[in-house]
Amino acid sequence: MQPRLSVVVPTRDCLDYLPAALASLRAQAIADLQIIVVDDGSTDGTAAYMAAEAAKDPALTIVTRGGGGVAAARNAGMAAAAAPIIGFLDADDVWRPGAVADRLAAHEADPGLVLSFADYEHVTPAGLGLGTCYAFWPRFRRFIDGRHGLLPLGPRALALLYAENVVGTSTVLARRDALEAEGGFSTEFASAEDWDLWLRLAQRGRVACSTAIATTYLVRPGSLSRDRPTLIRCLKQIAARHGAVAALMSPSAWLACRSRIAVAEAEHARIVGHRPVALAQHLLALLLAPSRRLARAAASDGARLMGLR
Repeated sequence: MQPRLSVVVPTRDCLDYLPAALASLRAQAIADLQIIVVDDGSTDGTAAYMAAEAAKDPALTIVTRGGGGVAAARNAGMAAAAAPIIGFLDADDVWRPGAVADRLAAHEADPGLVLSFADYEHVTPAGLGLGTCYAFWPRFRRFIDGRHGLLPLGPRALALLYAENVVGTSTVLARRDALEAEGGFSTEFASAEDWDLWLRLAQRGRVACSTAIATTYLVRPGSLSRDRPTLIRCLKQIAARHGAVAALMSPSAWLACRSRIAVAEAEHARIVGHRPVALAQHLLALLLAPSRRLARAAASDGARLMGLR
């Protein structure tokens, strides 16, 4: 029997967290669920653990790779998927109860719905909540405007996702045929390859978001984090790739995206102690997309530069 949903879980040396991720998937009230774990070169005992799990769980598919990165790992998992709808969950995240039931039904009812995602919360290993995604991004917060439930992004989808990358990969459901048509995650980018894929899907079909907090993202010491210069370089490349279409659709979205990248450059400059660069980039970000948050950041950089802080 064909499963209703295939969930791809890439993992590398994440055995301390993987059991909780799998338990959260098994707790979903979804019959005919396929769980695909892609072991991307783990050396922490993941292979033995997954072999034991597969022996007792026929819904579990294991894909073993020698390494190559998360984009290639997710693509390998998609190649093993049997369901028409594919979900994604990183090995150190968990789906909350009922995380995808409404969106799975929406995808099944509407073949033109190619991508859906939901809100998520960052949590420390000690259980301290660090806030939700939607609350952080002002443009998307204005789009939500206090509404609840499953909301279509409509013709604004590309502009919304270009301005602010609100899509948490561990919340995503997408149609397998659309993912295949787009070639999956691009291995061209060492970082932000997920944002590139969501932008491509937004140009292929309909996109919807759920206001429910579907996923807990664990913020942990030693978790996978790409270096900031690489992230900034990839953000610029992806922004340039989709910029013309986004600018025609919404000039303000184009400005907001450039502002967001300037903020990333300012934060990196602040970390490495380049105070004039940090101030300049925060001022650029403020010019492109004025906000109180950016004004405060620029003022803080100015105070540091003058030795007042």
